[in-house]
Amino acid sequence: MQRRSSVRSPGLARISELLDCLGNPQKMLKFIHVAGTNGKGSTTAMTAGILCRAGFRTGMYVSPFVEDFRERIQLDGQMISKEELSRRMSAIKEKIEALMAAGGMQPTEFEIITALAIWYFSDMRCDFVVLEVGLGGRWDATNIVPAGNIAVITSISMDHMSILGDTLSEIAAEKCGIIKPGCLAVTCAGQPEEAMAVIRRTCAQTGVRLYMPDADRLRVVSENLGGTDIEYKGKNLHIPLLGAHQIQNALTVLETVEALRDSGYELPDVCVREGIASTRWGGRLEIVREKPLCIIDGAHNADAVRVLCAALDKFFAGRRIIAIMGMMKDKEYDTCIPLVAKRCAALLGVSAHGARALDAQTVARTASGHCAVTRAYESMKDAVGEALRLAGKDDVILACGSLYIIGEIKQLLQHE
Repeated sequence: MQRRSSVRSPGLARISELLDCLGNPQKMLKFIHVAGTNGKGSTTAMTAGILCRAGFRTGMYVSPFVEDFRERIQLDGQMISKEELSRRMSAIKEKIEALMAAGGMQPTEFEIITALAIWYFSDMRCDFVVLEVGLGGRWDATNIVPAGNIAVITSISMDHMSILGDTLSEIAAEKCGIIKPGCLAVTCAGQPEEAMAVIRRTCAQTGVRLYMPDADRLRVVSENLGGTDIEYKGKNLHIPLLGAHQIQNALTVLETVEALRDSGYELPDVCVREGIASTRWGGRLEIVREKPLCIIDGAHNADAVRVLCAALDKFFAGRRIIAIMGMMKDKEYDTCIPLVAKRCAALLGVSAHGARALDAQTVARTASGHCAVTRAYESMKDAVGEALRLAGKDDVILACGSLYIIGEIKQLLQHE
C-alpha cells in the first residue's frame, strides 16, 4: 500500500495551487471526463467529434501524442497553434516561478500541461471539454475538475499495477475517483464483473445515475479494413476505426450522448452519425501505407495486445506479418511480445526512448522461439528498412508495443 500512498500524498494540491494562480479556469467549463485502462483516447475523440458536429465549441485534451505534442490540446478538431502554446507556456513559467518564490509547490510536467490546456479552453470559451485522464483517476491532475460533469469509464484491465493496485477492484476504485456527487456516469459493455461491481457501488454511494450500453440491441452489419458498420437501437452507424474494441468504445460514446440529452443538450442523430463517421484517431490500428500494407498500433499492455491480436486474426489471417515492436520494461512484456510474435514471420525488436524503455535485445530474445526470425535494432530507421526489405507486396508490416515508438516509425514508413 505504501507505493500508492506516495502517489496520493500530495493529492491535487499542486495543480489546485497552479490553477488558482490562473484564476481557476476549471470552474468556468463543463467537462466530459474519460478514465479507463484502454479505449480512453478513441472514446474521447468520438465524443468530441459529435459535439463539434452539433455546433458546440469543443476542447479535447488527450495523452500521449503520436507525432506532434500539440495533438494533446485541440479546439474544434484543430491543434493549438505553436504560437499560442509558446505564449501560454512562457506565462505559466512566470506564474510557477512567482508561486515557488512565495513558498508554493513545484508542479509536475503533466500538471503544467493540464493546467495550460484548461486555461486555454476557458479563454476560448468552450461549451464542453472532453478530458482524458492521464493515469488512474482519483489523484490524476485532470480530477481537479468540479463535480456536476459526465464521468466516463472505459474498459478496465490490469495496467500500472505498481501505482494503481494489483487487482481489478483496486484499479477500478482508482478510475472511479472521477465519479462525484452531482455527475452522471457512463461505462462500457463487457466490463469485467470485478470492476463492474466497483463502478456500481461507487455510483450507488454517490447517488449517481449510471448509463451502460445494451449489447443485446447491437447488430454488426459488416467489418473490413475501412471500418465497421453497426445497427444499435435501430440506428445505423459507421465506425471508421478498426477492431471490435472500437464497437465497444462507440457504444460507450452513444450512451454518453444519451446522458447529455438527458441533461438538456440537443444532439441530433445526424450529428452523432457524422461525428463518429468522421473520427480519425492516430496510432490505433492505423493504416499508414498501402504497399506493402503498414499498420501502427499503440497497444502497450496485455489487454490491448490481446485486442490487437484479435484484429490481426480477423483481418489478416493467412497473410505474412513482419512486426517492429518496442515496449516499456514496466509493462507485461513477457506476455505481450509472444502474443504478437506467434502471429508473425519476423519480429524486429527496437528500444523505445527513455529510462523505462525495454532494450531491443530483450524484445528480440523474448520473441525468440515464437516466430522464425527475431532481430534487435538500436536504430528505428534500420528496423523499418529491414521490415520493408523482408515484406513482399502482399505482406503486412505492423509497428506496435508502445505509443512512444509508433510516431517515429509512422514517419519512416511513409517516407522510406
